[in-house]
Amino acid sequence: MNTTFTLNDAQRAAVEHPAGPVLVIAGAGSGKTRVLTARVARALELGSAPDRVLAFTFTNRAAREMRERIGGTVGDDAARLWVGTFHGTGVRILRREAGRGGLPGVTPDFTIYDREDQESLLREVMAALQLPEAFRLGEVLARISDAKNALVSPAEAERAAVSPWERRIAETYGRYQAELSRRGALDFDDLIGEVVTLFRQRPEVLERYARKFEHVLVDEYQDTNHAQFRLVVALAGVHRNLFAVGDEDQSIYRFRGADIGNILDFENSFPGAAVLRLEQNYRSTGNILKAANAVIANNRDRKGKTLWCDREDGPRLRFVLASDEVDEARRIASTLADRVRRGGALSDSAVLYRTNAQSRALETELRQRGMRYEIVGGVSFYQRREVKDVLAYLRLAVNPADQVAFWRCWNTPRRGLGDAVRARVERRLSAGTPHPTAALREVLGEGDLARPARAGAEDFLGLIEELRARAAEPADLLVGLVLRRSAYLAMLDELPPGEAADRRANVEELAVSAGQFASSRPEGGLAAWLAETALLTDADRLVEGADRVLLLTAHNAKGLEFPLVIVAGLEEGLMPHGSSLESPAELEEERRLFYVALTRARDEVLLTAAAYRRRFDGARGGQVSRFVDEIPAELLDREEEPALPAWSGAAVGNWPAWSAGGPGGAPRRPPGGRVADTARSGPAYRTSGALARTVGREVFHDSFGRGVVVAAEGEGADLKFTVRFGTRIVKVLGRFLTGGTDAD
Repeated sequence: MNTTFTLNDAQRAAVEHPAGPVLVIAGAGSGKTRVLTARVARALELGSAPDRVLAFTFTNRAAREMRERIGGTVGDDAARLWVGTFHGTGVRILRREAGRGGLPGVTPDFTIYDREDQESLLREVMAALQLPEAFRLGEVLARISDAKNALVSPAEAERAAVSPWERRIAETYGRYQAELSRRGALDFDDLIGEVVTLFRQRPEVLERYARKFEHVLVDEYQDTNHAQFRLVVALAGVHRNLFAVGDEDQSIYRFRGADIGNILDFENSFPGAAVLRLEQNYRSTGNILKAANAVIANNRDRKGKTLWCDREDGPRLRFVLASDEVDEARRIASTLADRVRRGGALSDSAVLYRTNAQSRALETELRQRGMRYEIVGGVSFYQRREVKDVLAYLRLAVNPADQVAFWRCWNTPRRGLGDAVRARVERRLSAGTPHPTAALREVLGEGDLARPARAGAEDFLGLIEELRARAAEPADLLVGLVLRRSAYLAMLDELPPGEAADRRANVEELAVSAGQFASSRPEGGLAAWLAETALLTDADRLVEGADRVLLLTAHNAKGLEFPLVIVAGLEEGLMPHGSSLESPAELEEERRLFYVALTRARDEVLLTAAAYRRRFDGARGGQVSRFVDEIPAELLDREEEPALPAWSGAAVGNWPAWSAGGPGGAPRRPPGGRVADTARSGPAYRTSGALARTVGREVFHDSFGRGVVVAAEGEGADLKFTVRFGTRIVKVLGRFLTGGTDAD
């Protein structure tokens, strides 16, 4: 084994395991990337050619790092490895095979539609089908995505539909897919699904790739969906040298279609597979690992492992109960400021939360203190309006059938092409003209356009033709051409000075990005650069070296680590999320999410919750997350005497006294048996009534005993409460409960 990689005994056993299917259960911080990279290097040492090794990663950054590490061992040969994300590898295969006949409707110059493009197209389809308002765009798009990840075609979805609602969804799916094909576009799900379909319809193509790749390696195997699983099975079908690395305890993307069954049932899917474990953690202190182990042990769906480390135990974890979300943000900011005073940096820390909406109070507090922060998962660089405008020109140059790109840039900047001209172009498209640029040329050829519109159409078509003719040139030169010829910079200069400077800086940065791609991938070309920009993830976009605290959801924190991790909003209904409380499988995923959050920390962990959290319909009292109580008491310092919120106007005697370390951190009933309505003074926090006041109250049921209200719904005889009784979450009609749920 090459000495470039220093490995412990368990890592070395995994790297040197004989050929055949292998699953490595790699705990958080156990060096899985090192093992995966060393396994690739070993395959090369044993005689495999670089282009016969395929490794799937979940981010472009991980692929880059792997290629760089291997390059230190094998030199320039690393460039010939097939290392990339599932989506990136799918693009590579589809572009290759489209030029050889491939799949009907998939051309080599296909455009990749991002979420905004998908929504734009689906909105048109739903309008054309006259779907009622009950069909929400986001839900319809999610249903289509679910079908694609399950490899269900529109025809199959239509045959399986039972209800009228399902039939309309299937009809919409079919029309949406037909429009994608007509526009020469694929969405993210297609980049994998179409490869699987290609292999299914063209067995000789599958045979060629399966024989080509002697080694197939997969990182983050627990996060694969059904389509990705089928792709892996197909590609590893000849040589059976599959090396999968993952951790079922970090499977947190079920909402994106990830199937934890892929890792739990690995031995059934690949008979004769070896299962190895990496349990030594190189990241966290002993106390953090003990806490994480104790929490995740409450899950049943797991293969099982126990993380350990050679580090000291370190400080105990801290839990702070704040009075409300403003107080919570204040305490978090004070912790960050204290760390900086002790010589640390803001970049040492990250604040994790369950939902993006929780960042508001944190942002306000950090801005007031002048503390720099970055939100991960906000509007990314490549989603900014001016960046997407410029990219639309380039997308259209590569794929003239891309209608989303055409309508985005055809009159931006304004060039006299208004609604009347658009209507004529759309009529031409409906009549069979193959793509919008051809339709605009036909309209121009009719000779009756007003002078401004004629000049604008000629200028626009001339620019697109020039871009198409020069598409083989470096991408940064083409960005510059768009900015000069389209008068886009002149349009930006007409904006207010501050906005103009920011937006101009963004398009100039786009040119820099294109230049970096052109210098590092001179063979790539414009289409390859556009594909790379479309496939970047939030983790790929993080700016290295900037001194700022990161604010991000726990989902977005996967793969990252920090000396200090703060997990905010640890309340029932937030983490675990309210949507998970009645599903054991979803509740286990929420626990895995908390486990991921804990194991991002190297040295310190601060956990916070708010006794009351303001919502649009009034303040809600809640109970501390069960996950906090699953941490052994000897590992956790608890501060649970919140001050009265400044906005409440309630008497101190009526403020709920939170139990110190009691089951669930549940509030004890104050004198009189009622928790006061604290959402009083000021219209911004006016309560919506009795339901808003019942959450957090202690109740009694003849069979289940004492519990705490988590949520409430309905009215009159149908009044229903979701109540936590110990470790059980039960929905109960109000008439069967006593003790503080009266609707007064």
